[in-house]
Amino acid sequence: MRASTLLIAGAMTSAMSLLGTGTAAAEPANTMPDDGVYLVGVDIFPGVWEAPGDPNGCDWRRLWKVSGDNTDMRYIIGNNFTRFGPVRVEIKPTDVAFKTVNCGPWRLLPPPPSTGSFGG
Repeated sequence: MRASTLLIAGAMTSAMSLLGTGTAAAEPANTMPDDGVYLVGVDIFPGVWEAPGDPNGCDWRRLWKVSGDNTDMRYIIGNNFTRFGPVRVEIKPTDVAFKTVNCGPWRLLPPPPSTGSFGG
């Protein structure tokens, strides 16, 4: 019993040491080349994004929680399934993640120029 406790404690210490010595994550990207779930502020920047879409259907979801396969409607802030392109979506800084399936590569669009008027 005592040996197994020491073995577990040693394994946990090794794991904590490895986690503590990791390198810092890269800066968020301004492209999403593939299907997947991207964390806002970690993997990608918030902003207006554009993808070419696909005639077979493009599915995207803005998520406030990442869980399982991300099909739980309770965690979806906004979504769309479309066969038309190009596809645009505004990913907000308050979104937790963005899921894309079959939309093609996404790119972050530059912010619109300031109008010079109050509030813009």
